[in-house]
Order: sequence, then C-alpha cells, then structure tokens
Amino acid sequence: MKTLLTIIFVSICHVYTMAQEETDNNVPELSGHYFIPVSIMPNPFIKSHFTTNLGIAQSSEFENFILEIDGEKILGLKGTLIFASLDFEYQQKIKDWIALYINYSLNARLGTELQSILTQGVNTVGSSRIGWLIKIVEKERFMLSGDIQVNNHSATFISISQFVKDLVQDSVVTSISRQVPILNMNGGLRFAYAISKTFGLQAYSDFGYGDSYKRGVSDYIYRIGLAFDANLAFTTKVPLGFAAFFNASAVPENVHVAGKSATSTGLKISYAAGQHFNIGLELSRVKIPIPNVEEKVISTLAFISSKYYFN
Repeated sequence: MKTLLTIIFVSICHVYTMAQEETDNNVPELSGHYFIPVSIMPNPFIKSHFTTNLGIAQSSEFENFILEIDGEKILGLKGTLIFASLDFEYQQKIKDWIALYINYSLNARLGTELQSILTQGVNTVGSSRIGWLIKIVEKERFMLSGDIQVNNHSATFISISQFVKDLVQDSVVTSISRQVPILNMNGGLRFAYAISKTFGLQAYSDFGYGDSYKRGVSDYIYRIGLAFDANLAFTTKVPLGFAAFFNASAVPENVHVAGKSATSTGLKISYAAGQHFNIGLELSRVKIPIPNVEEKVISTLAFISSKYYFN
C-alpha cells in the first residue's frame, strides 16, 4: 500500500511539472467555462485523459439481524464498516467525435469490530470495463455524448453469518468464501452546459442489464448523476474550483442488495488553474444498502481525485 501511494504521489508531481511546462489549455471547456471533473460524474468530452481516484469511507453504527424465526428478526448485533475504493481510467481520443476508454476499479467493504466482521464479513469487488464515447451534438454552450460499455466484475465474499445460514438450511454449497463473476452491459448519455464563464452544469445517466450477485439471476442496473460547478481559476485570481454533486447508483460494485440503490451527495474542492490537469478532494455523504440491515447505512466518504488531459 505504501508503494502504491508513493507511485500515485510521484505521478501527480510529474503531471504537475508537465502542466507547468506547457502553454495550451486542454481542460474541457465550453464558452469560456472550464469544467470541474467529479469522480462519479463521467463527462461528455472527447479528450484523451488519465484518471486516478482513491477513497475511503467510515459508516455510522448500524444494527445487523443475523437470524430470522417465523418471520421475526432476532439477534441483532451493532457495528460499523469501512469502505475503500481505488479507480483508474484511461481514455483515448480516436477522432473528434469518438473515444475509447478502459477503466479498472477495486472496492472493498469490511467490518471494523468483531460483531460487524461476523455479520458482514469482508467483501471485495474488482471491476473492469471497456467502452466507447460518441459525440452526439456540440454547440457553443452545451455538449451531449452517448456511451456504451461492457462491464466485468469479480466479487469475493467472506461471510461467517452466511456460512451458518447455509448449514442451518442444508444448502448444497456451504463455504465461508464465495466468488461470483458478474457480466453486464449498459449505455447512456452524458451532458455538459456552460451557464457562464464561472458556472457550469454536468449530468449523466446509464442503464443496463446483466448478472447480479445471486448466481443465475439477472437484474437491471442504472446510474444517474448531476453536478453544479464553479471555476474561479480563469475568471479571478483564485486558483480554485468547487462542485456540488448528487448520484444514485444500482451498479454491482456499489450495491450488494438486489433491487436497491445507493445515493450520495457531496462537495469537491480542487486546484483548477492547471492547464492540463485537475486535482482535488471530494467529501460526500453516502447511503448504502447492505444485507440483513433494514435501513441504508450512512457513510462519510473522502476521495482524492486527479485527472490529466493529453488532448
């Protein structure tokens, strides 16, 4: 982990040095407004870029029910969880109207105390995706693009409580550790609008269908998001940008309960004066459904995100 953080730090410093040496501004722009990138907000711009996102979250205390007899839930244990996320994306501009992107992310969820480890275990989801971004329309103040992607997820669940349930129910397969491969496809729209040189609006939606965490069961997935940003770097002497965002998601790497979704609201502050890069801190409040818990668990998430644009 220390080696990985060192590599990320050196990469960011290298990007900063390169950005200082170049003169052309390559940050996505419409009508003089330079947009602030948000980690959960894929944008419509056909530009080559490399993105890294590193985040960690701590949940509030929740009560987990691990036994149910005659429809009545008993034996509730309280606990908290830690969430960790690491994400890389590379997008290559092919023509002015089309780009290819590749993404890899690793998400982990684990209990912080004995009771939450017993009830929720340790869960990891590695996700890789490949997709195409196609420009639909571009005007002076707004841009609309469409994308289609194929997603491959590999989930590993280590759960003592599920192992006990399998033994009680005489399940054919009983194991503390389970691995579930997931494949799905989705497509959607990405939108950006320059309100003024200072303010901008971004939105996106993705919908798809594919495997769920239950083997042999397919489900619909979706992601929608909205972000309002203010970039002060190119209209004032303040080299900062801000973005307020909302996101709702039912994709496998975020949601482990079929038919439910996770929602997040947050704020990003970033250094926005770079001609080829943006780096910032995102803070958000996330509501995530988890197994055997009636209410969604509330977590506080901190994200360090960086993006470097090539052309």
